[in-house]
Amino acid sequence: MSNKVILELNDVTKNYKKTNIIRKMNLQVKEGEFLVMLGPSGCGKSTTLRMIAGLEAPSTGEILIDGRNSEKISSFERNIAMVFQDYALYPNMTVYQNLEYSLKVHKVKKEERQKRLEAILETLNLTAYRDRLPGQLSGGQKQRVALGRGMVKQSKIFLLDEPLSNIDVQLREKARDEIQALHEKNHQTIVYVTHDQLEAMALGDRIAIINDGIIQMIDTPDNIYNHPTNLFVAQFIGTPKINTLEVTYDQGKLLFNEEVVLSNTERLRKLALASNRLCLGIRPEHVIVKKERTDLLDLPAQVETVVDYGRYQQLTLNIKGNQSIKAIITNSVFVSGDKVYFSFVAEKILLFDYENKKNLEN
Repeated sequence: MSNKVILELNDVTKNYKKTNIIRKMNLQVKEGEFLVMLGPSGCGKSTTLRMIAGLEAPSTGEILIDGRNSEKISSFERNIAMVFQDYALYPNMTVYQNLEYSLKVHKVKKEERQKRLEAILETLNLTAYRDRLPGQLSGGQKQRVALGRGMVKQSKIFLLDEPLSNIDVQLREKARDEIQALHEKNHQTIVYVTHDQLEAMALGDRIAIINDGIIQMIDTPDNIYNHPTNLFVAQFIGTPKINTLEVTYDQGKLLFNEEVVLSNTERLRKLALASNRLCLGIRPEHVIVKKERTDLLDLPAQVETVVDYGRYQQLTLNIKGNQSIKAIITNSVFVSGDKVYFSFVAEKILLFDYENKKNLEN
């Protein structure tokens, strides 16, 4: 990945009638970067992708490709390939012809075309379907053809809109690995839209978390997970979801239901808290569960449910105030109904402003 910015959105908005879909979006994508746009349905991810592709125009703002306004350059100059969520295949062409079409348009030599196409057909398990028409394919097969058509073009910018959503799990993993391998080999600039956080974390150099047409945070998967900019990001990333508790600050300590959960005056003093009411976030894998109380910060709970995933167990704990939290453990020593004690890994506790939900330590 170079430091050259190949794609830039400057104060881009998109309105449909009186509805704001995208709100003053600013984004820079570097040449060779794999950027994932992640967010819930209806947040504006696909609309943003369609504007980058030139299929829709921004209401205000500008989109620059290689420093040039995208509305003032031809589709050929943009050199963009896009995989649509709804396949967009030519119904009267076979699988092979659908894959080959853009290569013919761009005058790729026949030998090179055949070499690329055979590799893509094998990768996506489509060799046996090469002579079938789209109407003879399942939804998953159609999506694999659409994915292959974008992959085979090897364009400068590759846009993917939920490309794996209709592919079964085993093929999805293979296709995901192939997209990653393609990126590492060709160093294409990829902008990838998904609502699947595991896909996003596995693929992205950076992830842009979008909600309600606004980028909430854009950073590496590690920082998104461990240092979320606000509570929305913290709750959107992670399975099971992050635990949140309302806590109060009092004389260098954080209290949950009048019991101490964090006692670290230096860390809390640095925050210079204006309010004594906070939201504490702790991921399930950072909840410590014990049979006996061995520390002053250990609090009582009861095991509600145990879900065994083999390599780890997920506990639901009923805690004081009739609330529940999740814990991930790797030693299956607990059963439903057990009386236990829990505490938190102190350095993994996240603290959010109770009113605006922003991370107090970012």
